[in-house]
Amino acid sequence: MNLRYRHLPTNIQFLIGVMSLSLLFVVGCGKPEIKSTSTFQPFHPIQLQADSTVVYLDDFFGTTRSIDSVLWENGKTLLILPDSTSNNGIVVLRNQPMRALGFLQLWSEAEHWEVPVFRTDQQSFTLMLEGYQNAKSVHLMGSMNGWSKSASPMRRVDNNWVISMTLPRGEHPYQLIIDGVPQVDPHNPRQVPNGFGAFNSIMAVGQDAKDVPLDASFHELEKDVSLSYFAIQTDPEATVYAFWNSKTHAFVQADSTGYAMVEMPATAFHQLRSHIQIWATNSEARSQEALIPLASGRPILDTKQLTRTDRHAMIMYFLMIDRFANGDPSNDAITEDPGVHPRAQYYGGDIAGIEQSMGYFDSLGVNTIWVSPVTPNPEDAWGYWTDPSTSLTSKFSAYHGYWPIRSSGIDHRFGTMEEFNGWVDVAHKNNMNVLIDYVANHVHQNHPVYQKHPDWVTDLYLPDGTMNTQLWDDQRLTTWFDTFMPTLDLERREVYETMTDSALWWATHSDIDGFRHDATKHIPEVFWRTLTTKIKNTQTEQGDSPLFQIGETYGSPSLINQYVSSGMLDAQFDFNLYDALVVALGKDAPHLEDLIAIAEQSRDTYGAHHVMGNITGNQDRPRFSSLADGGLQFGEDTKLAGWTRDIQHRGLKGYERMSWLMAFLMSTPGIPCIYYGDEIADAGGNDPDNRRMMRFAGWNKDEQTMWNWTRDWITLRKSRMSLMYGQTNYRTPSEGVLEIKRSYLDETTLVFINTSQHDYAFQADAPKNVRPLTRNATAGNGQFIIPAKSCLAFDVLAD
Repeated sequence: MNLRYRHLPTNIQFLIGVMSLSLLFVVGCGKPEIKSTSTFQPFHPIQLQADSTVVYLDDFFGTTRSIDSVLWENGKTLLILPDSTSNNGIVVLRNQPMRALGFLQLWSEAEHWEVPVFRTDQQSFTLMLEGYQNAKSVHLMGSMNGWSKSASPMRRVDNNWVISMTLPRGEHPYQLIIDGVPQVDPHNPRQVPNGFGAFNSIMAVGQDAKDVPLDASFHELEKDVSLSYFAIQTDPEATVYAFWNSKTHAFVQADSTGYAMVEMPATAFHQLRSHIQIWATNSEARSQEALIPLASGRPILDTKQLTRTDRHAMIMYFLMIDRFANGDPSNDAITEDPGVHPRAQYYGGDIAGIEQSMGYFDSLGVNTIWVSPVTPNPEDAWGYWTDPSTSLTSKFSAYHGYWPIRSSGIDHRFGTMEEFNGWVDVAHKNNMNVLIDYVANHVHQNHPVYQKHPDWVTDLYLPDGTMNTQLWDDQRLTTWFDTFMPTLDLERREVYETMTDSALWWATHSDIDGFRHDATKHIPEVFWRTLTTKIKNTQTEQGDSPLFQIGETYGSPSLINQYVSSGMLDAQFDFNLYDALVVALGKDAPHLEDLIAIAEQSRDTYGAHHVMGNITGNQDRPRFSSLADGGLQFGEDTKLAGWTRDIQHRGLKGYERMSWLMAFLMSTPGIPCIYYGDEIADAGGNDPDNRRMMRFAGWNKDEQTMWNWTRDWITLRKSRMSLMYGQTNYRTPSEGVLEIKRSYLDETTLVFINTSQHDYAFQADAPKNVRPLTRNATAGNGQFIIPAKSCLAFDVLAD
């Protein structure tokens, strides 16, 4: 998909005929008066399930509006059913739209909005294991069931084992458990490394589906900006939908040549910031979305027009407060317990240290700071680490912040609430956002909620007497993280109302810009809907910009996406993409085709313009550079390695491959998220070795080079609308070479990541229209050379 921007001569005959369902057009010339500075976020499309889909009407406006009626795309009024958790009730969608894309219409006080609705992408799939007639049991374990070893038993049919499922389109890694032994499918040749020293089989569902093309160009009269339109080129007879701020602005059928036209809505000229979304669709498929941010009714062409509230412009930096910078030694306090190993002790980092580092963030180029939990944690030691292979043991201090004894306020070892709010103010003056890590799933046993209401938690023991701890998938909504961390029963109204009020406290007592939510998949949906409704109500009353909410879920794309909607979270971290990157870029034999398959699955599942978090690493993973350079082995216990070895860089591979990873994250849809220290490719094992104290000085020349590389690719991303809002296509033009193409209006960016041992020659169709954006590009005879082991970006001008 490509979008182009054109000025037309004033004497052009302006075409009329686009159907506008809801918006009037400006008549006359001149610059329209700006009346609104709304930061309205377009509704998330509704992804239908195969059978029925429940839509909670509070998802869209909270309870600030009463929904009077809901209509299906054919004008039929749908029955609104009462629901104890939704003031506006629910509707149940049992039919699929006529095309791959439809819409739901919401009416409130004589005004209406439209929500895009995607036809289900789920398909029936049967997996058969031939033979093994002597096996006593066979189970399927994979991303489709959260890697549960018991959830999906296969049944014996004659001499074979069979299981039938309904799965979304895409690739699904799995293993078979034959008589208790996990292994790859012996009859499936498609296998990929799983990052843990073994392999997973891959089942592909619906891979033959083709997207509808969509090419859009913008046109305006030079003397009358109000007469402007998008010219659309797509498949013949395809239907084009255009939504402006979640109102169906145009519904057009392309002609026999695939041409259609969408006029600019007049109301857009009266708002400083709005968005238009365009799709093309037919009965089988839809195009990638074209998302175009508008400034007073004109497409944004210059990234300088973007602000920190434009989510696609976010570049995130995640730091652990205690391990970042010690700006106020007077609040230092260790946990007085000889059983705490120095690596599990407080190091002294605090809010003052973060505020003193604002110049560092600015020089690097990041604009969104996510900090580990700030709330009070216990003073004493908890937990215990041991391994039979070593005599080393340790208890833990609460330096990380994930054991809350209160859900509001600041831990005294990090500072005060006054200091925190002061730092947030400084961040905003520097055009940066602040996200706090919020823990809702569990509390420490010393938390007042548990002390006063010990019955507000899930059962520590299962009916069979086994302990319900760390059963992440089989007991997803009830399992305890440890025996001293009770999991709250957040399906009970009194519990989720109390705890969502605790989270809301941060929206009313600070000026934070959002939350990173811990352990998202372990918390029921009613909690997220209730919290988001309360946030919307509060922000509407105060006139604030919407808080950004991003979650943490390990699981299949469908499970991750289950929590992303207009009424729950804005995004989650894409750990499946990160896992694919670790294997594709961290190993000696890159698996770029597998990486592309996962990247395309993310794009198709979460949307062409999703704001999922794309990480360089995090506090729960070994450092990427150490996996890449052999300091850690794929498949070894990286936590044990971190406790028992001094892991340092081994040559240049870790730096080199981190540079590939960084270039990929700055070039792909989503929000790049740098884990502190990864900007210099820091080394380390898993927790707690991946949480060393941040180093701001004494870098070796390779670390300095890596920092410069990170800064330069951040600068590139921030300078290119196409890298933030462009449609995306991936391919491998040569073995070991990954090409990423991002297109937005007149701007196209081509990124090449050459992981091979050989130079790659990129042959440009129109060499005069190609301009290198990064160093080390050489050209000749219409070819541009991408050296081996390098990453280059090019600006491709429209003809």
